[in-house]
Amino acid sequence: MLGLVTLLAVLVSGCAKPSGSHKGIVLFDDGTSVQSGSVEFRSLADGSRYASRIAADGSFALTDQDGEIVCPPGEYEVVVVQIVLTEDLAAEAHEHGRTVPRRYADYYTSGLRVTTPQQSDSPIRVTLETNHF
Repeated sequence: MLGLVTLLAVLVSGCAKPSGSHKGIVLFDDGTSVQSGSVEFRSLADGSRYASRIAADGSFALTDQDGEIVCPPGEYEVVVVQIVLTEDLAAEAHEHGRTVPRRYADYYTSGLRVTTPQQSDSPIRVTLETNHF
């Protein structure tokens, strides 16, 4: 009986979703929010990726490739990608906010690293420096 209970406990704990932070905000170093684009986290441990669109207030909620809202605890490289199509728009019609520097769109040049904790109610904060190009 004890063996059955132990096996059941292992199976149930193995099916639990990993804990960790999955919500956050992307800001420029002056405190203003990035208003459009997407953010992607790539695990330094296994290369798994978690991504989200960035809302107008800079907030995001990371999902895995299956669309599940999750981001396991760990260390991640981060990119912020913003594609701005302005070709057919008048200047006053651009609602993408401030433009994200191009260096943040590539893992090799972004320099962004984040460690997500095991448990936290605080949002993950991703800060983009605007004076270092």
